[in-house]
Amino acid sequence: MENNQSGPENRGVVVAVRGSVVDIRFDARLPPIHTVLRAGEDGCIVIEVLAQRDARHVRGIALTPTQGLARGMVVEDTGGPLKAPVGKGILSRMFDVFGNAIDREAALTDIQWRSVHRSPPPLARRSTQSEIFETGIKVIDVLMPLERGGKAG
Repeated sequence: MENNQSGPENRGVVVAVRGSVVDIRFDARLPPIHTVLRAGEDGCIVIEVLAQRDARHVRGIALTPTQGLARGMVVEDTGGPLKAPVGKGILSRMFDVFGNAIDREAALTDIQWRSVHRSPPPLARRSTQSEIFETGIKVIDVLMPLERGGKAG
């Protein structure tokens, strides 16, 4: 994932850990909602801000295991949201939740990184036609066709 840090470092301190929910105190400035925070050795624990509780505290959800995360640990604000790769280069590739390739293929080229928290397209740009989603599995496509964008379960 890209590092979007801009300006001076913004650091906070873990004040509570309840499972994957983490409360963090920031003395300088509060990170916006959906900002990615990093904690632990080498920033191995990734936390996404879900709510601003008051003028100094945020509540986040850990996107990685919280083993080793404890009260008093320093948390660093990355300055940006969770991003995913987009473009022709990602077709037929496998990625983890952070956009890192996990298929042991060559490095990604010709891609852009976009926030996973984007506004939906306007209604005028959305398709209103019913379209069949082809899975490539003959039994499903023939006996139980799925509608693109519909619920299947």
